[in-house]
Formats: sequence, structure tokens, C-alpha cells
Amino acid sequence: MVSEEMKRLCGLSPDSEAGEEIGPFISVEHLTGRFGAMYEKVRSLVDYKEYHLIRRSAIKRIVNRQLYLEKSSQDVGIALLRDLVSSGYLPNNKVPEAKSTPLLQIIRKWTFLGKGGLATSLSLDFAAIEIERFLYPDRVTELVVDSFFRSSEPFVLYQDRSIKNQSLITYAACRRSFLSEDQSGLLYALLLFLVPEVVRNDVNDEKLSRISSQVSFALKTAESVTLNQLVWTVSTRLKNHSLYHAVLLEILRSYGKGAELVFEDEEKLREISRGIIEKKQSQQKSILRKSGKRAVIYLLLTKIALGLLLEFPYEYFILSSVSYFALGTNAVFHPALLLSMVMFVGSGKRGVERVIDGVSAVVHGKEMKRVFIRPPGSSTTFFFVACFYVLLFAASFGAILWALVALHFNVVSILLFFVFLTLVSYFGLRIRRGARRWEPDRTKPSTFGLVWNLFVFPIVQTGRWFSIRFASINVFVLFLDFLVEVPFKAFLGIFDASLSFIKEHRVETY
Repeated sequence: MVSEEMKRLCGLSPDSEAGEEIGPFISVEHLTGRFGAMYEKVRSLVDYKEYHLIRRSAIKRIVNRQLYLEKSSQDVGIALLRDLVSSGYLPNNKVPEAKSTPLLQIIRKWTFLGKGGLATSLSLDFAAIEIERFLYPDRVTELVVDSFFRSSEPFVLYQDRSIKNQSLITYAACRRSFLSEDQSGLLYALLLFLVPEVVRNDVNDEKLSRISSQVSFALKTAESVTLNQLVWTVSTRLKNHSLYHAVLLEILRSYGKGAELVFEDEEKLREISRGIIEKKQSQQKSILRKSGKRAVIYLLLTKIALGLLLEFPYEYFILSSVSYFALGTNAVFHPALLLSMVMFVGSGKRGVERVIDGVSAVVHGKEMKRVFIRPPGSSTTFFFVACFYVLLFAASFGAILWALVALHFNVVSILLFFVFLTLVSYFGLRIRRGARRWEPDRTKPSTFGLVWNLFVFPIVQTGRWFSIRFASINVFVLFLDFLVEVPFKAFLGIFDASLSFIKEHRVETY
């Protein structure tokens, strides 16, 4: 029997998309679109982002350029739409100009809140998230992630009652597990959870001033939640359950309110679920290879640049001798390691029946297995764990250091080798985990896997530490944003206007 929650979801799911849009529409010339899309592809190579964040990052970049670099006096909403169309993020001649008004309201709201104490970068992040939600609405996803949270919360049990904001931690973990939300995405979701009225855009300055203090207070709470290690812990424990809901999301997208008929037919439900899982597993492998290639190119460019700027000058001017073996190893080893990590991922249909059984259990309202979140250990336990971690750290890095010294690497070469080894290990594992998005986690990992994880744990954790602190440092991105993008986009605008003029007057020339 179909659960009441599934019936509720089917009833709320839209049957079809919105009706036909009314013009006039944003239009750019074909060649302009080709050049704009080509630039975005190049930029995605030097500014590596996960696939589901590329579009949002582009929106933030465009809004930032319009507001703070170009300081355009024209309608920012129209300029944003035109830029997104010319860059290939929106279809040409199908987006009505009228959509610029809500965009302008969103930008104005977050600019106002930014002046009221919200960090400029964060206000741009939130504006980009809200703009993406407006331009690419996906109500079904929000319904399913809300259902995922509602069904999971009663079964996530925190054994330490002193832990604050347990519901918010579970909510953040559900979104991270289901949507792979980044830090700004989680902060925005938690802000809406705590201050729902912030989503309104038809508000004046007086109303914005009133909610500004609420936003500041809510963000402090949200930041404390997103930085809590328990979010990662709970997210990992809910991975399989999120996978079951991901299958339900695909069914709801395909059938709308008619999904209830699928849920009532057990045989049909299993057949459709099997098709979805097998298709998604195949697609995920393709995405893995594309992400891997982009990451390898980005890494190779970065390594070559650092080799020319730091490693080679140090050896040539200070050591008066150049070790081409060390230079070559530092340039090639890490991209090759990353390439091997993303290219050699096991293929085949894994855990399909387990996922199908899980989907059926959710549809029929069976209670999920309780997830017990243990309290942190005592100070004595923490001391011994810290000592064990130090030993792991010394063993992992010590073995690699001994090998590098034996190969006559200098200090700069060793530092660069370690930094990029940790970053590559961290990002490689993240990409590989993304490739297994549609595979259930094993309940009992292998012995070899446990031993290997113990060895690489310090390396991966160090890489995560580096990635968090150095995420905003990218020489190539700074070069593109300040020296290339502004003149290039200005040229595209002039080029597009010229092509339009020529097309309109070409008959007169004959």
C-alpha cells in the first residue's frame, strides 16, 4: 500500500511545465553565442567547479561584473539575461525580456542586505542561488528533499542531548547528501528555513531593514551548523536513503501526479526503478570522465605556472643547478595521478537490487533503520585518537618524504609535491564519490579498503584543509576576470550589435 507521504508528494507534483512565454525575447546572433559558449568552456577549465555549480558560478560572476567592475548604468536584469543567453546557459530567442524585472528585484534585495552587514561575496552567492532558482525552477526537487528530511528526521538520533540545533544539522545533512550542496548553498537553504520571508522580492527598503537583523542572526546560526562535523557524519549515514529518494524524484519528474499509479503497481515500480538506476549509473561514468579531464587540464596548467614562477627560479638562481627530473616529476606526476583516479573506476551495475528494495520500502512507508549519532568521546579517548592520528600522519608523510629526499628533490620541490599530492587526493576522491552517486554504500567495507583508508586519511584531510583555505586563490581566474572578461564581453556586445545591423540592412546593399 502506498504511504500517505507518497500520495502527498504525487498530489503536489505539477503535471506539466508552465504555458508558453510571451515576448519580446532576448536574442543574440548565432556567432555571438558560439564565441560566448567557447569562452565559458575555456573558463571552466581554469576555474574548476563541480558540474552542478558551474551555472550558478557563472551567474554570480556576471552579476559581480555588472555591479562592481563595469558598474553598468543599463538594466542589470536585461544585461544578465543577455549574457546568459550569449554564454549558452539560456536558450536563444526563448527567454522573455519581462523576466528582467524579477531579476532586478532579487539583485536589489541582496545588494541592500549586503550593505546592511552581509558580506559582499555571500550576498552575491545568495543572489546567484535565487536567480538560478527563478530562471531554472525545479519545484519537484524541493518537494522531494523536504520529504526526505521529514522522513529521516525522526530516525536520526543524537545520543548526546547537549548538541544544539539537531533539527538544523539533520536538515543540512539531508541537503548535502541529496543535492551535494556546497557551503553557500547550505547557508542559503538554512537561512530560508529560519527566515522564510527573506525569499520575498516585492519588499521595500523599510521591510528589508526590518528583516536585516533577522538575517544576520540566522546566518550566525547557519554558519555554526554548516561548520559542524556532524553534518558530514549524518550526510554519509543517510547516503543510501537519499539514493532511494533520488529514484523517486526521477519518477515524479516523468509522471507527475500519475506517479501514484506507478507506486501502486509493485512490478511496474521495480521495472521503472531498475531502468532509472542503470541509466543514471551509465551517465555518471560519462560525467566522471568529463570532470576528470577538466580537473587534469586545470591542474596541469597550475603546475606548469608554479614550476615556472617558483621551482625553476629557485633552482636556477639560488641552487645554481636545475633538476629536470624533479621539475618533470612535479609537472606530470599529479595530473597523471588524478587522471588514473578518475579514469579507472569500476564499471558495471552495482547494488541495483538493493536500491530497488529501498525505493519500494520508502514508497510503502516502511520505517527506515535508525541512525545513531554517537556523542564525542572523553578527553582520554580524544588524546589517544590524536596520538594515533599523529602516528598515521608521520607514517604517511614520512614514507613519501624519504622517497623524495632519496630522489634529490629540493625544499621547494618537496613542498609543491606535498601540497598538490594532498589536493589531488582530496579532489580525486570527491570526483570518484560523485561517480558512485547512484551506487549504494557497502554495509561492510573490505579489510584492504580499511587499511588503505588509514594510510591515505592524513593526506586527504590535509588536502581538504588546503582546499578550504586556498579556494579563492586562482591566478588564472583573476587574470580572466580583470584583464580578459570585461573587454571580451564588451567586444561581444559590439560584435552582436554589428551583426544585427548588417542583417537588418543587407537588402539595401544590393
